[in-house]
Amino acid sequence: MERNFTGSRLVRAVLLACVLCGAVEVRAQIAQVMGRRYIKVIQPMELKGRELNPYRVYSLADAVRYYSGIQFKDYGGIGGLSTINVRSLGSERIGVFYNGIELGNAMNGQVDLSRFSLDNVGNLSLYSGRKSDIFQSATDYASTGSLYITTRRPTFAEGSKTNVTAKVRGGYPLMVNPSLMVEHDLGHYVTLSASGELYYTRGNYPFRYRRANTKKELVYDFRSLRKNDEVYATRLEASLNGIFENGVWSVFAYHYGSDRGIPGPIVNNLRYRGEELSQRNHFVQGNLKFDVAEGYRTQVNYKFSADYTHYVNNDDKVQKVDEIYRSYDVYLSNSHLYMIMPGWDVSAAYDVHFNSLSKRDGVTSAVPADFELPMRLKNLLSLSTQSAIWFLQAQASVLGTYVKNFTQRKGFPVHADEKAISPALLLSYTPSRRVDFSIQAFAKHTYRVPSYNDRYLSRQESEWLLPESQWQYNFGLVFSNNGDGVVREYGASAEGFFHDIRNMIIAYPKGQLYRWSMVNLGHVYSYGAETSVYMRYRIAREFDLMLRAQYTYKRAEDVTHRYDTYYRNQIPNIPWHSGSAVVNMAWRGWSINYSFLYVGKRYSRQENIPYYRMAPWYTHDVSLAKAFKVGSGEMRIMLEVNNTLGQDFEIVTNYPMPSQLYRLTLMADI
Repeated sequence: MERNFTGSRLVRAVLLACVLCGAVEVRAQIAQVMGRRYIKVIQPMELKGRELNPYRVYSLADAVRYYSGIQFKDYGGIGGLSTINVRSLGSERIGVFYNGIELGNAMNGQVDLSRFSLDNVGNLSLYSGRKSDIFQSATDYASTGSLYITTRRPTFAEGSKTNVTAKVRGGYPLMVNPSLMVEHDLGHYVTLSASGELYYTRGNYPFRYRRANTKKELVYDFRSLRKNDEVYATRLEASLNGIFENGVWSVFAYHYGSDRGIPGPIVNNLRYRGEELSQRNHFVQGNLKFDVAEGYRTQVNYKFSADYTHYVNNDDKVQKVDEIYRSYDVYLSNSHLYMIMPGWDVSAAYDVHFNSLSKRDGVTSAVPADFELPMRLKNLLSLSTQSAIWFLQAQASVLGTYVKNFTQRKGFPVHADEKAISPALLLSYTPSRRVDFSIQAFAKHTYRVPSYNDRYLSRQESEWLLPESQWQYNFGLVFSNNGDGVVREYGASAEGFFHDIRNMIIAYPKGQLYRWSMVNLGHVYSYGAETSVYMRYRIAREFDLMLRAQYTYKRAEDVTHRYDTYYRNQIPNIPWHSGSAVVNMAWRGWSINYSFLYVGKRYSRQENIPYYRMAPWYTHDVSLAKAFKVGSGEMRIMLEVNNTLGQDFEIVTNYPMPSQLYRLTLMADI
C-alpha cells in the first residue's frame, strides 16, 4: 500500500508551524510586490529586467535551460518537444505558471516550452519546492518545483501611447521565424498587448550515428540527414491589463497551432519514418486581485482551455495509427490573505479543476470500443501562514487533495477516488542585516495523480498506475552582494537535497516519442547537491563582464527490492553530473555571449549495464549582437552558432541531435 504521509508527521508539522508563526513581536524581511509586503523565505533562481535582455533574442526554452539543476529535454531535435526536469523529478512534476495560473496538459502532464516566446516576458523564476509567497492558489502548493513566467505590464515613454517590437529570425537548417508585438495605452489605466509569430523549419539537419558492441568495437558509423522533421507553427496572444482603486485585473487569450513531423528512432541502422502530430491549443484566463479592507486581500483566478491533438503513424514497420484527441479544462480559484499583525499573515485558497478527454479514430471518427472517455474533478484546499522572529523567517502550509474520477461510458471500471494531505514547512535564517546571507531549509510533501497519458495512452496496460507520493527535504546557503568598484555584483549558493519517492512514475521510449511505456517504481531515493556562482564586473567605462556557472550532482536510485538486478542503480535518463556556464561581455551596444552546457553519463534503462549506457554530451554556443539607435527606437541584430564544435550527441537514445545550428536575428523596438 502507498502511504502519503504518517499522521505523526502532520501533527509535528502543524505544531511546529504554530510555534514559529504565533509570535507577538515579529520582525520580517520583506519585499514589495504589487503594493503588498510578503516574507521571502526561499530565494528563487530568477531572470528579470536587464538580466533577461541577453536572452530575449532566444526562445523561452533556450533561456530556461541555463538554470542550475535543470535538465533540458528536446525530444527528437528540432521537431521535438522542449520540457524541463528539475532534480530528477520529471517534467510532469514541474508546475509551469503563466501569469500566476498553471499551464496544464491533461493528456501528458508536460508543458511544451517551445510554444512560448520571451518577447513579452518580464520575469522568469524557478522555485525548488514552492513559491515563497503564500498569497497564491492552492495549485501552487501541489508541485515539486515551479517555473513562473510573468509577462511584462506595458510601460510607455512620455508622450507615447504605443510600443511596437518586430523580430525576424532565420537560420540553417532552413528556419524562418517572424514575430510582432504591439502594446497600446487605452486610457483610464487600461493597457492592451498583442503579439504573434510564425515559425517554419524544414529541419533536415545533418547528424552522425555511431554504435559499438559490448566489447566496445565500432559496429555502425555513418552520417546522414534527419528526415520527417518539418514544423509549421503559429502563436497568437492578447491581453488586457487594468488598475482600479483597490486592485488590479487582467485577461489573457492564447492560441497555438502546429503541424510537425516527429522524427523516428534509428536502431542499428534501421531508420523509422516517425510520426506526424497536429496540435491546436487555446485558452482564456484572467485574474482579479484587490484589497477588501485594511490587512485583507483576495484574488480570483479563472481559466478555460481546449486542446486538439491529431496523431498519425504511417510507418510500415509498425502498426498504423490515426487518432484524434480532444481535451477540455475548466479551472477556478479563490484565495484570501489576512494580516493578523505586521509580519504575521495567514491565507486560505480553494481550487476546483475539471477536465475531460475524448478519443476518435482519425479515419472513421468512431470512438474506439476500448476507450472509456475519462473525466476528472480535482479539488484542492490550502491553509498557510507566514511570520518571522527576529532573524528567522518561517512559512507553514497544508494542502488537501481530493480527485474524483468519472467515465462517460458504461461497462468500464471507474478509478477509485484519490486523496492526500500534504504539509510543508519552509525556514530561512539571516544572521546579520548588514550582509545578504541566509540559511534556508524546507520539508514538503507532494502527491501526483497519473496523467491521462500515463493511464490511457501509454504503450502498455498502465490504467492501474498508482499515484505518486513524495517527501522533499532541502538545505541551502545563499549569499549575494553589490559593489561600487570593478566588481559590481557577486553571489553564490549551495544546496543539498533529498527526496523520498513512493510509486514513482517513469517512462520508457519504445519506438515512439509521442507514446511511451509507463511504470511505477515502488521506492526511489533521489539526493544530491547544487552550486552556483555569478559575478558582474565593470572593467572600464561602458565595458561590462558577466560570469555565471552552475553545477549539479544527483543520485536517483531504485530501492524497491533488495534482490532486483537494478537495486540501487541510477534510474533511467538521469545523469550523475550536469552543469552550465555563461559569459557575457558588453561594450557600447556590442555584446558577445558564450554558453556551455554539460550532461554526464546516464543509462536508458533500469539496469546500469554497458549496453544501456549513454555517453556524456556537451555543447558550446556563441553569439554576437549589436544594438543601435534608429530615430526614437532601437534595433538589435544577432548572429548565433549553436553547438559550435559540432559535437554528435543524443539526449534520448537513438534520436540524434543536430551537429550545428546557425541563426540570424533582427529585432526592432519602435
